[in-house]
Parts: sequence; C-alpha cells; structure tokens
Amino acid sequence: MKEEFSEHEELLLKSWDTSVTPQERETLAAAMQNNPAIRSQSDQYQHLRTLLLRPQPDSFGPFFAERVMYMIKQRTQQIDYLIFFFFKKYQIVLLGVLVALFISNILLSDQLSVKGIFGLEQEADDDVFAIDIYEDLTK
Repeated sequence: MKEEFSEHEELLLKSWDTSVTPQERETLAAAMQNNPAIRSQSDQYQHLRTLLLRPQPDSFGPFFAERVMYMIKQRTQQIDYLIFFFFKKYQIVLLGVLVALFISNILLSDQLSVKGIFGLEQEADDDVFAIDIYEDLTK
C-alpha cells in the first residue's frame, strides 16, 4: 500500500469529510472524468468507508462518567469500612496478645531492665561453645 496519497486522492478524501472550495471541486471532477484509475480508487474508498462506518455511534448513555466515578467511590468506601471493621474487631485480641508477650518477657528475663523486659538482654558468654574450624583444617 502506498505511504503517500496523490493530490487527487487527498482532495477526494477531504471532500467526504469537509467542505471544499469550488475550485477544488472542479479539479476533483476533472480528475475523475479524465482518469478512470482515480474513479476506481474513489469507488474502493467509498466501499471501505461504508463498511467501516457504524450504523449508530457508540453511546454509554447520559452521565456515564458520573456513574463510573460514583461506583468507584462506593467501592473505596466499602473497602475502607471493611478495613476499619477488621481492625476494630480484632484490636482487643491483638492488644491482649501484646500484653501477654510483654508479661512473659518480664517473668522470663533474668534482669529487670528495659532490655531484659523487651527480650534484648545479652546472653551469657560462658554457655557459648566455640569451634575453631581453621585449627581442625591444619591438622
């Protein structure tokens, strides 16, 4: 297929969508009478145009954008409510679990300090068993 249209083809396509000047109309009529290839091209374009045109324009109805925005807002409100309801429903259980963990850390810690209560106390170095890998490899 050609990448560029001739002047007559451009004028022909332009005449279908917009109004043309009387001079352009005469030029187009003369070209159609003198050149049968342009007439056949015109018939092909007209046939393609009728095939591709829709009988009715697509319409989503009045206030389509407003209806879509309303539905999106409703969905976000529902999701926000579900998140709020979930956390409201389980917040007391979660608070109870956190308090139980905090109390178990207090009872099980050896030192009564902030680090000991939060389980961050340093373990004794005496209980650690060290293995010297490099010493075993040289033997």
